[in-house]
Amino acid sequence: MAVLTITPLKPAIGAEIAGIDLSQPVDGDTREQLSHALAEHLALVFRGQSLTPGQYLAAARAFGPTMRQHYSQHHMEGHPDIGMVWHRNGQRPAERWHTDHTNHERPPLATILYGVEIPSAGGATSVANMRAAYAALPEAEQRHLDAMRTINTLDEQRLDTREDDRAKYGKPVIHPMVRTHPVHGTKAVFFHIQKVACIDGMTPEDSKAYMADLIDRMIRPEITYTHQWTKGDVLVIDDRATMHRAHGDYDRRESRVLWRVLVEGDRPALIQS
Repeated sequence: MAVLTITPLKPAIGAEIAGIDLSQPVDGDTREQLSHALAEHLALVFRGQSLTPGQYLAAARAFGPTMRQHYSQHHMEGHPDIGMVWHRNGQRPAERWHTDHTNHERPPLATILYGVEIPSAGGATSVANMRAAYAALPEAEQRHLDAMRTINTLDEQRLDTREDDRAKYGKPVIHPMVRTHPVHGTKAVFFHIQKVACIDGMTPEDSKAYMADLIDRMIRPEITYTHQWTKGDVLVIDDRATMHRAHGDYDRRESRVLWRVLVEGDRPALIQS
């Protein structure tokens, strides 16, 4: 069993994990430690890693089975469970707050990012604690959100989506607007504004306006962690209780290349106490 050192990065979110080489197999006891650390801190940072694609996938599976990402044009050749986050292949930084792949019946437990090429300045990734965001809302608004459901599908504004991806992943999926964390037991606001076709009972336009206002009111600096990348960093984000965003403030003549793996989660549910 690895002897882990877990150092909180901010009071509300984030921890740096030392004492583990992710290129080596992760034993069961260490997997359990990492699972509980992720549920508690919601964003885990591992520095100084050197990983082949196969080692990276094996390390990601310490958190659970990996899942296929729905924009297949960005899959790594030979390793389709790894997505390439790279502006030079036509991608734009995902600068709006979101949580990944909510159009799936079982959205990700975690998003795992590995820094392969890092620009000289900018290009950070921010993560927000959405259970802290929920807890800070007035009780009346919490009850209002508890009753809401979102209807999720692929982002209709993306013109580069392949037809087979749209057929496979574009069917509407209903999720609660607030979900209970299966490990931590706490509630968190849960949605991806660009994947939500509408909130059940609201028009698409009113739904988008409501979610945008909610994000503006909920996400505050004290509940966010901003990761400034260095090559070899691994960032694990708990998608069950966070939102995250990329910062596009880097020189596009430089490369920002991240490998992304998604770990399959459970069916989101709201458990009323």
